[in-house]
Amino acid sequence: MSKQYDFDLAKRMIQMKSDVLESAQLGMEEDWLWTAETVYTNGVFSKELIQDQTEIGGIGGSNWATPVLLLTYKDGREEFVDCYTGESTSERPAWFDLGILSSPCQDWVESVKVPKLENI
Repeated sequence: MSKQYDFDLAKRMIQMKSDVLESAQLGMEEDWLWTAETVYTNGVFSKELIQDQTEIGGIGGSNWATPVLLLTYKDGREEFVDCYTGESTSERPAWFDLGILSSPCQDWVESVKVPKLENI
């Protein structure tokens, strides 16, 4: 079992907030630097978000990482929101280690994260 991007939820959230959003990105919370991809900028989707057909950073989901949506607002605020379907009980692999580039990025991710929203 794995967590898959919920592209329907991502689209709904972006559309609901489109009047105050500057951009939106999708990626894996625990590996943001290497998986994040911009999907929306200045009122335009730059990537078509189709469930079971779209990949972000070359993947559709993960058996250990958490798919998230980063919303960047026109006033400069940023927030991460969990954006997935499915579940996973797997943990980050023992061989996965944050490097000199990833560590500062992951610290920033944790500072902006908000809890998963349900039923939007």
